[in-house]
Amino acid sequence: MKERIERLPPKHWAVFTPEKVSSAKSLRPRTDDIFVCTYAKSGTTWIQHIVHLLLGKTVYDELHTRNGSVNALSNGEKALFTVSPMIESFGASFVDAMESPRILKSHLSYADIPKGGGAKYIYACRNPKDCLTSFFHHHRNLKVFDFENGSFDLFFDLFMDGKVAVGDYFDHLNSWLEGISMQNEQILFLKYEDMVTDLRSAVIKIAEFIGGKALELVKDEQQLAKILDASSLESMKVNQSRWVPDKWQRGEFIRKGGSRNWKEHFSFEQSLRLDKLFRQRCGDTAAAEWWRSEMAWNDEQKLVSRPAEAVTYHASKL
Repeated sequence: MKERIERLPPKHWAVFTPEKVSSAKSLRPRTDDIFVCTYAKSGTTWIQHIVHLLLGKTVYDELHTRNGSVNALSNGEKALFTVSPMIESFGASFVDAMESPRILKSHLSYADIPKGGGAKYIYACRNPKDCLTSFFHHHRNLKVFDFENGSFDLFFDLFMDGKVAVGDYFDHLNSWLEGISMQNEQILFLKYEDMVTDLRSAVIKIAEFIGGKALELVKDEQQLAKILDASSLESMKVNQSRWVPDKWQRGEFIRKGGSRNWKEHFSFEQSLRLDKLFRQRCGDTAAAEWWRSEMAWNDEQKLVSRPAEAVTYHASKL
């Protein structure tokens, strides 16, 4: 992670200091911890929100934080950003002060994520073209990135070289696929596109993974319907200061969601370049055929994507 940090623009050091990243990697997980682990813009906030709903934590200012430095919103509520913190941004001392159960966020690779203690990990991935496009808009939106007028072409090249804020997309994906195959931790695997297609099944799968009251909750059709409504894109676009305080961003944190928005930004040459890189980096992995439809340039090329069965069968050891 140190090499990754050193490539970031100076303003990023305020968010990802070497001390905070190092302490996050050495964090000691608790038995009831739930880690939401993704490459950036792969459904992280969405899954965090669903987990909170399943645990009955629907008002974020009532959640478990004791650290006096938590940033409150103007109405006294605390954003999801701080009550379910990104461990490498906030550091271990902040996370250690939280009461259990903790719902923690991370963009660390599997190699770097803190392990052990019986914690549970939810890992989600998204096709690289939509991931890149969403991350581009994220960089233009959040003030800390200082990229308001940055061009898509520049960001595309940075992403292709693995020089964006959270590092190389393909390193991250392959690290987690390898980690899942080891079967050493309790890991639930989700594909972002599957969640878009069938949110109900995804919510139930998450509840089954968490167990306890979460599982009982989704057995009640009325309660399940409320969770599905509250976690729909339309609902999440309302009051977006719940996710990140308004003062930190220029526009909407939840922008579009879904798939194939990349077609509005990519040139044909850029599409071919990323296709080639994807084949080089993921051609011999379980992900090789997952996103045929989502990554195709035109309708004639849109073959049916292969389900993620190759990893889900060993995605947890419960």
